[in-house]
Amino acid sequence: MLDPLTLRRASIAEADKLGRLGFAAWDSSMRHIIDPETDAGIAAERAALELSFQLFCITATDAITVAEQDGVLVGWGAREPMSDYISDLWVAPEHQRKGIGRALLSVVEQDIFRAGHDVSVLETHAENGGAIRFYAREGYGIVWRGTKFSRMLGQRVEKVRMEKQLVVTAH
Repeated sequence: MLDPLTLRRASIAEADKLGRLGFAAWDSSMRHIIDPETDAGIAAERAALELSFQLFCITATDAITVAEQDGVLVGWGAREPMSDYISDLWVAPEHQRKGIGRALLSVVEQDIFRAGHDVSVLETHAENGGAIRFYAREGYGIVWRGTKFSRMLGQRVEKVRMEKQLVVTAH
């Protein structure tokens, strides 16, 4: 039997592992957007993308909440400081669909609410149907769809922006 999920702040010592986990989660759902038939240097692009995940985890450690189970990092989420924007939510592919994403999202939303925001905002790739369905089940609605330049991918991509009204729940 697995130990309960532990949610806590990340440490800088975990940045490399968190970056690799984030890349693996991205890769499992979005690999198809880097087309080996048209994109030159596919291996270099993938390596650069993984490195960008790791660099983010180094520079944004204070904004990252990690999910850990049985001493293993299984996911992480982050928000932009002093903002209502959730920048990242990643769960290791082998741990998806086990409630980890929901638990991480809840903690990040609570952080946003405690910071004085009543709305949570995020963006995801328009072709990431799994993520869009997940966020919709969690109360998010699409408020915008369009094309944006992705610094991480170095190209324009179709995105959707989703928002959720955060409410106080009585206990």
